[in-house]
Amino acid sequence: MIRRAYEALGITPVRYRLSLPGHGGKYIDAPEMWERSTALLTAALKQSGLVYEAVEDEAAFYGPKIDVQVADGADRESTLSTVQVDFHQPKQFDLHYIGSDGAKQRPVMVHRSIIGSVERAVAHLIEHHGGALPPWLAPVQLVIFPISEAELASASALAEQCAALGLRAELFGSECGKLGARIREARLVPYQAVIGPKEVDSGHVALRLRDGRRIDSLPAVDVLERIGALIDAHSTELWERTSRAS
Repeated sequence: MIRRAYEALGITPVRYRLSLPGHGGKYIDAPEMWERSTALLTAALKQSGLVYEAVEDEAAFYGPKIDVQVADGADRESTLSTVQVDFHQPKQFDLHYIGSDGAKQRPVMVHRSIIGSVERAVAHLIEHHGGALPPWLAPVQLVIFPISEAELASASALAEQCAALGLRAELFGSECGKLGARIREARLVPYQAVIGPKEVDSGHVALRLRDGRRIDSLPAVDVLERIGALIDAHSTELWERTSRAS
């Protein structure tokens, strides 16, 4: 699940850390428990095919953990996701369940943070992507530019189509400046739809992608369906790889 979340967010971890207890008195004194929980996490890392580093004095007081490390632009590391195995607290709270044999069994508690602190995650995403967030996460997914007042009605209709499909779209009319200035202002928005006289007559959209590519003119409904499909899939791609873009 952490892998899928990172793929959708466009995040690449710098390393996986097996966080173990160190020397000192802040950890639960239960050697057998530590040995068992460490073995489970080590097996999970190996079965997942992940390269990891074992680091002492980074465990929680009740058990070891897997920490997924990310780095900022200055190569400073922080933990964004974690998985912990806890045999201690189920015992402390006297938790149990009835097994298939009819006897009481002690559960194992797994503490799992897929994307930890929301504030840390958002800060990392903004820095990592330079504000150009993946399309599904971008606050504004599509910006619509009517070239002049004459195309305003068609541009407004396109914005309504976007709203009906659940797409976050904004209309930047000519009152916001010249077309070039408006495009520069919206450079972080994944999709830019330019509506001129040809698009009004044909019902097509001239689509620009945030990375500078331009999509051949297509019917508006096709464009919105393709964008919607990528967003629904939580894809970091701006356009289908097999589709033509220049």
